[in-house]
Amino acid sequence: MTRHHPNTIDRYADGQHISNRRRQKAALLADTLARLFPHDAALEIVDFGCADGAVPALILRSGVGAQIRRITGITKLDYNDLPEKPAHAHPDFRRMVHDLQLPLPEESLPWGACDVVLATAFFHYCDPPDIPFTHAFRLLKPGGYLLAGMPARWVLRLRYQGIPGVLPRNTRIKRIQSLEVWGQVARSCGFAEVSRQAVQWLGIARTQRLEMWLRRRNILPWFGSNYLVIYRKPAEGIADQTEV
Repeated sequence: MTRHHPNTIDRYADGQHISNRRRQKAALLADTLARLFPHDAALEIVDFGCADGAVPALILRSGVGAQIRRITGITKLDYNDLPEKPAHAHPDFRRMVHDLQLPLPEESLPWGACDVVLATAFFHYCDPPDIPFTHAFRLLKPGGYLLAGMPARWVLRLRYQGIPGVLPRNTRIKRIQSLEVWGQVARSCGFAEVSRQAVQWLGIARTQRLEMWLRRRNILPWFGSNYLVIYRKPAEGIADQTEV
């Protein structure tokens, strides 16, 4: 039986292995949730583009997992139909198979009662891009957060164009936009941007350690392969000027 290094496994894994890239992403999201909600419990979270559920399952198994009531993941592909790649499971995680470019079902989702929406590898696949932002805004309670992972434009161009013999083209990418353009879309849907930070989740442990060392010294605030942008749905009746 062939054994694969975690970095070379398909990014949607096989229901058992989880790539370093997604472990890095889950660790960063868990730390961010702990910082945003230091004392809150029973958090209601929705994950856009959850795929096989590896990242939500990792978050629920992390230290912040005890504060989470439930994560509802929405994915376009039913991984339970792929016996070679079964979905990851956790008692507090459930998956919905639905196209996020279409209207979402009014039942079975915490409309207006969600604390956080995760969308960390998602918006560049959407056209038009405002539909998922609108879904997120409706799901969130006043003061709730949208945690958006935005690849840098050079990463998206590289993935879209590919490298012959090394990196296959990803023609599913529909939007190669700057953070400023994404911010305009988010504001048009009612969100206020709270913060953005350059992050690395390339799946290379040494890269992650270097990025963390530089960040702690405030050397790398604006450059990264990806950006974690935090948007907030303003609290009712007041302008939102939250700093995180």
